[in-house]
Amino acid sequence: MMVMIILFLTIIFFLYLKNKKTKNINYVYINEKTKKYHLEGCPYSKNLKQISLEKAIEEKYIPCKICNINKNYT
Repeated sequence: MMVMIILFLTIIFFLYLKNKKTKNINYVYINEKTKKYHLEGCPYSKNLKQISLEKAIEEKYIPCKICNINKNYT
């Protein structure tokens, strides 16, 4: 019984973290040459154009391999 409670709480915790991160991403930085998008903290996001994540995806930009926000936020 204790194992089931711990498992349940762990799942709830990870779902909470995923939901919290999802709400905070509105804009990304795009590299028009590489057709990749980046988070603000990514080392490759410097001096790039800022657009909405939704628009970046519509315009066929792919996530940077370092910050790879697509796997967590779309």
